[in-house]
Amino acid sequence: MAVNSLNYDLHIHTEYCGHAGGMTVDVICKRADELGLETIAITDHISQPNDIEIIKRIGDEVSRIETNCKVIVGAEVDVDAEYDDGRLVTGALDDIDYVIAGFHYVPLIGTYPHGPDDCEMQADEFMKVWQKSLLGIVSNPKIDTLAHPGRLLAFSVDLDVFFDDALCVFDDAAKLSAKNNIAWEINELTYFRMDRRFDEHFYKISKLALDHGVKLVFGTDSHFPESIGKSEYANNIIERLGAENISTPGGMGLIK
Repeated sequence: MAVNSLNYDLHIHTEYCGHAGGMTVDVICKRADELGLETIAITDHISQPNDIEIIKRIGDEVSRIETNCKVIVGAEVDVDAEYDDGRLVTGALDDIDYVIAGFHYVPLIGTYPHGPDDCEMQADEFMKVWQKSLLGIVSNPKIDTLAHPGRLLAFSVDLDVFFDDALCVFDDAAKLSAKNNIAWEINELTYFRMDRRFDEHFYKISKLALDHGVKLVFGTDSHFPESIGKSEYANNIIERLGAENISTPGGMGLIK
């Protein structure tokens, strides 16, 4: 019996990323089988173009493992932090079965803030480059899913001050995402990293996406075996939006 109300997990990292100790492909697959998950996606980081070799290595390892679940070999491809137009660090995406766009770094500066006081860009300027970058990301039809919408925003500015403005940007981003068939992720790791008083903000982001016809898809963003398949945050969203509104790997076209 899986520990969540879902039967898949479409965002899992391996030890190759350098910050997911013990997450071998074998360990991941065994954990997924223990939980009874039907489908998983192993989606390690591509932070520079030659990281595609890591994804190929993972694919080779998956091909040699016997497992009960369907394993999709994808990648979380970073948004290129040297630009503010939302381009990814590589455009060589055709051979990747599932592409998640990872918006982690402050555009043009390239830092990874851990809170608004840690952001090295003034809030008003950040909002401008964040808007341009986000709209650029969701204009790329080669992307399957936008990872953890709103996480970088919450780490870079005070949501109490800027959320209404941000929601207008998300509205435009949702329209583009629907047009380009880009799903938005319900990301479990975001839930554990964010201040609980912002839960309603993140619910509104998911609800807005759904209202515009954007698919919502679940992923834990696991970096440790024990977090695979956990869905405390996702279950809260599902309870409010309805399980029928959460897409499946089949609904995403990832499996036949």
